[in-house]
Amino acid sequence: MEPWYLVVAIAGCIVASLIHAVISNLFLHPLAKFPGPKYAAITHYYQFYYDVVRRGRFPWKIKSLHQAYGPIVRIGPNEVHVSEPRFYEELYTGISRKRNRDPFEVRGFGLPDAVLNSPDHEIHRMRRAALNPYFSRQSITRIEPVVKSKLETLCRRLEASMKGNEPVDVELVFMALTTDIITEYCFAKSYDYLKHPEFCPDWLKATIGATEASMLGRYLPFLPAVMKAMPPSLVKILSPPMMQLVNYTKDQEKQVQAIKDAQAFDNKKPDERTIIHELFESTLPESEKSVERVSQEAQTLVAAGSATTSYFLKSALYFILADKELLKRLQEELHEAIPDSNKLPPSHILQQLPFLTATVKETSRMVPGAFCRLGRIAPEEDLKCGQWTIPSGTSISMSTWIQHTDPSIFPEPHVFKPDRWMGDGAERARLERYLVPFSKGSRACLGINLAQVEMYLTLATLFRRFEFELFQTDRSDVELAHEFFVPVSRLDSKGVRVLVKELLT
Repeated sequence: MEPWYLVVAIAGCIVASLIHAVISNLFLHPLAKFPGPKYAAITHYYQFYYDVVRRGRFPWKIKSLHQAYGPIVRIGPNEVHVSEPRFYEELYTGISRKRNRDPFEVRGFGLPDAVLNSPDHEIHRMRRAALNPYFSRQSITRIEPVVKSKLETLCRRLEASMKGNEPVDVELVFMALTTDIITEYCFAKSYDYLKHPEFCPDWLKATIGATEASMLGRYLPFLPAVMKAMPPSLVKILSPPMMQLVNYTKDQEKQVQAIKDAQAFDNKKPDERTIIHELFESTLPESEKSVERVSQEAQTLVAAGSATTSYFLKSALYFILADKELLKRLQEELHEAIPDSNKLPPSHILQQLPFLTATVKETSRMVPGAFCRLGRIAPEEDLKCGQWTIPSGTSISMSTWIQHTDPSIFPEPHVFKPDRWMGDGAERARLERYLVPFSKGSRACLGINLAQVEMYLTLATLFRRFEFELFQTDRSDVELAHEFFVPVSRLDSKGVRVLVKELLT
């Protein structure tokens, strides 16, 4: 066979397969009649443009597609996005109805065996059941002393900055705080970023760099494995943030291995045992207890347990300080509830404070932790949404951010208004039905109870003890600008910076 003939034959096969894919997706696919842009129906590279080229701008494009096409839009070859709020509880339902996760959505992380990234319903159920006891309200209540201890360390750092009249980047502060808490809980060994002179800015850079890289990894699923196999010197040249992440990952793997190698689990006091200890001694099958798999679990717990809550805290601080009337009301409520600023009550007491609770809910509405769309696949049932019947096996997604900014539910959705949560019981119940910052259903955020404790204790501590002033900071420093799975503000932001003006009595 002539070489030119072989080239032509290969090219012809490629063209034919592309034509077949176009015809199949546009005309023969079960979603062929669903509204949406034709290019999105043909290929995932419609999303690639917004995810990678535009750097995490697909949520805003989805919102504009709903304005053009209605409440249900086909955004991928096998994916539809829904903006009908009443459909939320049908999609994100309890454990008795199977909901797989779209593998495309999570494959960019290179951590396929972590519970967060487990596509199959039954495997996810098994892995999550092993973790649930350690994130229950009762378990999280027991680690409140750890949270308070870290907050004391933070307060000492803030007092030092007050003496020097130095601005503090609270995004770094809160990232250090949440990381120190979750690493203490996972490994019984905190990273102690709160004690780092600059609150370890490399960790924040590595996290944002890794989450952005995961967007590219969706389309090049071999990328995480390639990066891991590369010589460190080459990774450092190609992507310094990824090199930092590789180092953090190796450190976490060593900690997991050390826990597995320890032979004295039973000699540890109950409060010294960690999540990782318990996973190794759980009833999970032995195949689920390999160091590699448990390390993946640890990596996702640390990342998920730090980035989203720190973004919430920096946003809450900004919104409160930007409105003097809100600040005054919050301080008055906290002063009455906490007469001695050095004696913080338990979080369940703080959660009974009306205005603090309203502030937490409104911040959660404005900057939900589950910012990205969350794809679910119903493998055994068709789902009805209005006039549309969505076939089983379809990836169906909804976006918390789109729901939280729906003016028919939340009037003036882009205005920070804690008072919307101070209405009568019926109105609060109506709003709370659609407030889903941690998602809902069998795959809702595992760390919701820990996040709530961190939110309440941190805000109560800071606003009861200190007087702050914003420093060269405006709303664009907290405005959602990119979706790298987690919420990210504008990339050239210098952070939310504050001056610590005085210590309150």
